Amino acid sequence: MNVLRLDLYQQTACYKKPFAFKVSETYPLPPHSTVKGMLHAVLEATELIPMSISIQGQYDTMVTDYQTHYFFKTDKTEEFPLTVAGLDVERDFQDITTMPIYTHMLYDVNLIIHVAAAPDVLQQLKQRIDESPVHLSLGRWEDLVRVDRCEWVELQEATEDLSLKQNAFIPLSMIQNSHIVYFPYQLNWTYRIVQGVRVWDKLNVGYVQGNTQNDISSDGEQTLWVDPYEDGVFFAPAIEESTY
Repeated sequence: MNVLRLDLYQQTACYKKPFAFKVSETYPLPPHSTVKGMLHAVLEATELIPMSISIQGQYDTMVTDYQTHYFFKTDKTEEFPLTVAGLDVERDFQDITTMPIYTHMLYDVNLIIHVAAAPDVLQQLKQRIDESPVHLSLGRWEDLVRVDRCEWVELQEATEDLSLKQNAFIPLSMIQNSHIVYFPYQLNWTYRIVQGVRVWDKLNVGYVQGNTQNDISSDGEQTLWVDPYEDGVFFAPAIEESTY
């Protein structure tokens, strides 16, 4: 099984959790929908491209940033939230209000992303990443990405338990009946419009820390793959919202 492996670095990143309004909380790793969005942006896609993604990595520490957020009271206004701090200029907004918000940011982030898709899609993705003069972002627009490696790798089915070297999102079916300590997540993947409402299909995964004597094995239904660097690859199957 041939896939594309991306080794990425970010100095800071915030992968904001949905409905985190008072404080911009971050996931410990970028969720699959965020990575998928970045890849679709690279491809300049105008429709959903089928793909599977495995996400793992680590960060040095988490820091807190204090930001002023601007909120519009109406969808029609001529006011613009231009910052004039330090210019001795006062502005009186009628349609805009502000609120101080704490933003959690991961610092010194290293990621390993495996992408499985049709061969022509992966070829185009690799070419665009190798040749693109435009910077990549993952998380917020200002969370820049440095691509340290973009290469084809051939996956092999693991024949024995795999020692986890990096923190990873792992399909829940692989770990929920084991001794492994994990934090469960239902991550957004793709959405459908049902009676005019956006309904998200989810990925049931567990966040597992690496280098903690966690040995991962196949669950009999979900194949455990390993790449030439002996890093595990964990493709999570999507669960439709209606099945919950």
